[in-house]
Amino acid sequence: MLANDITLDKQDGTDVVYRLLSQDAQGSRRIDITTNLSAPKLMTIRHSVQGKGVDAVDRHLVSLTQTLAGSLAPRTLTVNFTVAVPRDTVVTSTIVKDLITNLIDFLADGSIASLATMANVDAVLRGES
Repeated sequence: MLANDITLDKQDGTDVVYRLLSQDAQGSRRIDITTNLSAPKLMTIRHSVQGKGVDAVDRHLVSLTQTLAGSLAPRTLTVNFTVAVPRDTVVTSTIVKDLITNLIDFLADGSIASLATMANVDAVLRGES
């Protein structure tokens, strides 16, 4: 079980604390304690199963959203991370973690120290592939 408060780093290295709002068998919902429900920054973690029997896939979602005051109406930015793991012994925890590490390495331009610039993220946001 995750802690009620989860402290994460922002890009500049400062902390952001997400406090538990609700929790059920499928996951949880947390809010950045510096925001409020009219303009929230939320963290949602959800778990589900798709398919049946040998075709079952466990899906895990971590979603971060931030609602901002737009020029005409509120706008919500969403960043999702989804892991879909087939229930087959061929898929090991090590394989899952290796792929997650590859993704983190890509986002960090090959170095955790590069998280300050995140050039690969900027390239993706420009539509580069």
